[in-house]
Order: sequence, then C-alpha cells, then structure tokens
Amino acid sequence: MTTTSRPWRIDSGKAGVLSPGRWFWARIVVWTVSLFGLAIGGLFVSLRLSSWLPIFARHDTAVALIIPAATLFVYALAVRIGECRPASELSLARAPLELAAGAAVGFAFISLALLLLWALGLYEIHWGHWRDAGHYFVFNAYISGVIEELAFRAILLRLLARMFRPLAGLLLSAALFGLAHASHASTIAILELIVNGGVFLGLLYAVSGRLWLAIGAHVAYDFTEWSLMGIGDRDGLLAVSPATHFPDWLTGGTFGPDGSLLTALVGALLTWSILLLRRRFPG
Repeated sequence: MTTTSRPWRIDSGKAGVLSPGRWFWARIVVWTVSLFGLAIGGLFVSLRLSSWLPIFARHDTAVALIIPAATLFVYALAVRIGECRPASELSLARAPLELAAGAAVGFAFISLALLLLWALGLYEIHWGHWRDAGHYFVFNAYISGVIEELAFRAILLRLLARMFRPLAGLLLSAALFGLAHASHASTIAILELIVNGGVFLGLLYAVSGRLWLAIGAHVAYDFTEWSLMGIGDRDGLLAVSPATHFPDWLTGGTFGPDGSLLTALVGALLTWSILLLRRRFPG
C-alpha cells in the first residue's frame, strides 16, 4: 500500500518482495527483519569497528561518520532491488532544508521542555565546562540519529504501515522504539520515549514521506541534551540536574527531561501542531 492521503506520505511499497499474493506475510516479515538487521549492524559497526580492527583506531571519528551514511546507501540499494522502487524516503532533493528544519524542531522541543521544568522549580541549571562537543555530536547524536531513524522509521514504521495501515505502523514502531531503550530507562521513561521519540519522530517522517526531518530532529535533540545541557555529564555547556525532592515521573530523574510527564505534554502539543500544519499546508 502506498499512502499519499493527508496526513500520511509513507511510500510503503507494493512491488517486488512486497507485492500482494502468495507468501506475502512470510516475505514481508523476512524483509523487515533483514532490513532492520542491516540497520542494527550499521550501528554496531559505527561504534565498534575501531576497537575490532586496530588499523582504524586513529580514524574512529571518520569511521563513525562514514558508516551510517554507507548504511543509508546500502538500504537504498536494497530497496531498489528488493522492492523495485527508488527509496523516496531518502530523496536528496530537500535534504538540506529538511535536516535544518528538523534540527530546529528538535532543539526547540527539548529546550522548551527544560525551560518549563526549570520554571516550575523541577530543575537546577548552572554553567558547565563545555568540551568534547565534536565527540558528542558524532558518537552521541549523529550515529543514533541516522541509524535509529533508519531502523525505526524508514524500516519498521514503513513496513508495519504496509502490513497494518499507517496509524498502526506509527504506534507499533513508537512502542518498539521505547522498548529498545529498556536497558537504561525506567518504565515511566519508556512510556515518555514512546510519545516524545517514537510518535513525534515517526510523525515527522510520516507527514513528509522522507527521513530527513526526523534525522535532523533526532540529532539536534540528542546533541542539545547531551552536550549543550550536560544531562548526566559534567562536560556540557550547562550543568542541568533534577531537583531531588520531586518524584522521577515529574522530573525524569537521572534519565533527563525527556523522562518527565510534562515533557510528554510538550511532545503531544508539538505532535498536534505538526498534524494541524500538515492539514493546513498539504503540499
């Protein structure tokens, strides 16, 4: 099913391995798992290649920059061959503009959330000791922004939309995105991630039909939280910490502002705004 009606612009494919007919469900499940495995493989190679092969040790930043981009290329090639279509979700025509717009949205989201929490006395903000910004950008923002958006939006959301309709694809992929962080997040934080990350970023992809808005927002969101706000770290431009006499569900605790219930309200408001703008300006 290729969906172009408002507000969805997900080209979920209908040819090649995704063509209707015999063994459709077996084909689409195997295809989804294979593409998801490609993305996760790109994630591990980006983070680990320099330690696996000492020859790359001096070039770990270059490796970390190249591998996610190469993973996008391999995905596009796989879609061309397996689904018999160009990967329109990676169309470069509007990539610079959409990356910049997404970055502005991601920065605004987490900044507004922190401002709200600080104004309510839920956070303390001091100046930090800003350093290693380039490292944070590459290893904490760029890799996760590119690979996770490929895995959870271009692959899971898109193919789940092909299986079950776009709204189900959005919600299921958002839930899986939250659960993927279960190893270092509380139950409340996982629920917040489903809204703040899964639904919000998924909607940026779904309404544009391309991945760049979501990648820009994800990268800016993570970089702002890690490097500019210094969440859980002493190397940020700011040193941001939750007030200890409030519950974690309200402040986000050690997980940061995106684990707060109030941040989910900000995310819900932005999500509603995106839908409203998409319906008013459908082009």
